[in-house]
Amino acid sequence: MAGKSTLLLVLCLLLSAAAKDRDLKQVLILSRHNIRAPLSSNLRYLSNKTWPTWEVEPGFLTAKGALLERQIGNYISNWLIGNGLLPAGCPDQNDIHVYANTKQRTRKTAKAFVDGAFQNCNITVYSKNSTKMDPIFNPIIRNSSLDLKLAILSEMERSLNSLNLRNAYAKLNDIVDLEHADICRIEGVCDFQTAREDLVYDIDDEPNVRGPLSFTNSIVDAFLMSYYEGMQIDDVAWGHINSPEDWKLFTPIIRGNLDVRFNGTILSKEVAKPLLNYVYNILKDDSKKFTLLVGHDSNLYSVMAAIGIKPYNLPEQYELTPIGGKIVFQKWHDARTGKSLLKIEYIYQSTSQLRNGEMLTESNLPKRVTLAVKNCDVDNEGLCPWDEFLEILKHTFE
Repeated sequence: MAGKSTLLLVLCLLLSAAAKDRDLKQVLILSRHNIRAPLSSNLRYLSNKTWPTWEVEPGFLTAKGALLERQIGNYISNWLIGNGLLPAGCPDQNDIHVYANTKQRTRKTAKAFVDGAFQNCNITVYSKNSTKMDPIFNPIIRNSSLDLKLAILSEMERSLNSLNLRNAYAKLNDIVDLEHADICRIEGVCDFQTAREDLVYDIDDEPNVRGPLSFTNSIVDAFLMSYYEGMQIDDVAWGHINSPEDWKLFTPIIRGNLDVRFNGTILSKEVAKPLLNYVYNILKDDSKKFTLLVGHDSNLYSVMAAIGIKPYNLPEQYELTPIGGKIVFQKWHDARTGKSLLKIEYIYQSTSQLRNGEMLTESNLPKRVTLAVKNCDVDNEGLCPWDEFLEILKHTFE
């Protein structure tokens, strides 16, 4: 794990990240959990081939995922200290808020982050004591309005029809030997290119797709998690993914699934409404210097869509919401103007850093990409007026 020596580099980064007369006043991070076992416990239904064995239950955070999260926690802690938001050593508990969804992978990710960021400090990780999804993080449809249903289904259908995944589907047919899988024998799904797609819209449930997109999403997700976990390459897609070009063929399936289910303008505001409201109240209140919210890719995707994040690219990554990645909302105060400013960055680990379990050091930093909100004009440093952003955020859930 990177030590406090990272502080020297952070202080150097400060000079390029913000002007000397700007002070960091508040940070809220919306984080995806780190590496987990595949979610689907029914992968054998999609292929009769022998799938890799995991040491944890489906959907659970792995030991490597916890290790990587401690490293990113240590890096971010050093950054916060270097920018004067938090003191060296243990911060005041009243300045920190760490809140995770109820799933094991989110709770354990939050705990690992705290262990890396605030070593030997008494920092509480809040999470509801329930086996059900926390309503704040649950990306479900709550409004029974027929007009809303028609509008959302229209958005989902447009997104679905815009996808071009035939080449990826064709290659996955061969990789999983679909013609000999149980799903072919039982359901007649023997070709991902021609099988039917059905949009699923139910109150108190996530918007979904039943068909090739969801089936192949489960398959590619399992491949990705195996790759991130560092399994032997022959155990990743049975040795059929051997190059960045292969990953670039398949990962649009992950993005396409998220686009259809969570990226519509109307849809995203509906499913993310409780979380958007929660984030707004924290940022408006300004009583917590640092907040960490640990959820899922659906949370990050829907929040970004709802507030209008402009299209972005994450170098050295195949995903737009990579495992362990963090949207970092920053409030800066400019002493020259007396104004508060917003900066949003995506902080994440590259595919090689994840797969190789690389230590984060001064010469091997995590990646940082500045994000922009469509209706909040940014300057050449990626900053936009804080009050304007709060108004945009407020309108997403009103």
